[in-house]
Amino acid sequence: MTTTVFAPSPLMQLPAVKSIMSSYDMDTLREIAEYGCASGIAHDHIYYHQTWDFFLTYEDDIEDYFHDMLGAEWMSELGFMNYKCCASSSVREYVNNLVWAYVECIANQIVEGNN
Repeated sequence: MTTTVFAPSPLMQLPAVKSIMSSYDMDTLREIAEYGCASGIAHDHIYYHQTWDFFLTYEDDIEDYFHDMLGAEWMSELGFMNYKCCASSSVREYVNNLVWAYVECIANQIVEGNN
């Protein structure tokens, strides 16, 4: 009998993703995926100083993720500066929204097993 061993997804090996996975258990990731970071459930990514520090630490992982997912125009595709419903009025707010979007996307991928 042969046992198939699956290699871990490259996404799950990224330092930013590992940080998220170490911060939240599966139940919390499900809640983040369902309700979003704005609900307050993402306890390590609530306040601006937390999202700012996360972004500065994992900027390349975050930018590469959205570039791979949305293409070269990823910043405008996310739309944080374009829509009144979620417009960012400062760089710090934009970074906060970007980190929240990243954490929510990663939570969704983990929960759905599409990693």
